[in-house]
Amino acid sequence: MAPARRKTAPSDSPDRGAASGNGARGGQPMYAQLFALFRQRIETGTWPLNECIPSLDELMQEFGVGRVTVRHALSLLEAEGLVGRYRGRGTFVMARPQSNIWYRIPMHWDELTGAPPDIEVEWLDAHECAQPPASVHARAKLGEAYQAVRRRLLRHHIPYGIGHTYIEKKTYEAIGQDVLARPLPLKTLDACLPGGIGHAEQTVRASVADLDTARLLDLTSGAPLIQVTRSVLDRDGMLVYESLGIFRGDFVEIHTNLK
Repeated sequence: MAPARRKTAPSDSPDRGAASGNGARGGQPMYAQLFALFRQRIETGTWPLNECIPSLDELMQEFGVGRVTVRHALSLLEAEGLVGRYRGRGTFVMARPQSNIWYRIPMHWDELTGAPPDIEVEWLDAHECAQPPASVHARAKLGEAYQAVRRRLLRHHIPYGIGHTYIEKKTYEAIGQDVLARPLPLKTLDACLPGGIGHAEQTVRASVADLDTARLLDLTSGAPLIQVTRSVLDRDGMLVYESLGIFRGDFVEIHTNLK
């Protein structure tokens, strides 16, 4: 017999001000807002393990949205193995999420040189330039030219990050464009450089979304962001790789073992 369904308080509900459907509220598609909220309810135990969550009709009424929007959000939970839907019984919580984030910023070299994460990469634009932005790494020697690539990172078709990458032209030709169809593991860069990488550093800082970034990440202008800058120099001190990752603040985590 299925466990009794538990009601949930509406205090964590998104704004009800928009019409029902998959439209955006506050710059983010409604199904994505509901997915993040439902996931949080499971993580916090508001929706307990092995218990039935509110019905489709109850969720539609709670959030003032259409059936398709709720189904879309639940299908994302099901794809992560967090819920199971059973005909005639309802939808049950099957597991808690391992974390409430999609990107843990690597803080050690082993993490940076590991396998690329299982995400979707969407190319935005690519062009050749004389050098990366001067403010990024002013102390390094520069190559003659750089290949600039801008990509959008998504999970479940929901954008959570933008990557600006600058690779020294000869290094880019040695690596090949196909490698950039996924986030570039630094071990690939290390392997193609004569003598390997000479120096690598990373800077993490908080920021807010400008209009263009907000549009690409389905956010409102001024929403919190995390920016991650990585610089890689060869053995001669020349900048061969520079990246600026811009991530939604609600999908990012920094974790470090202190002792």
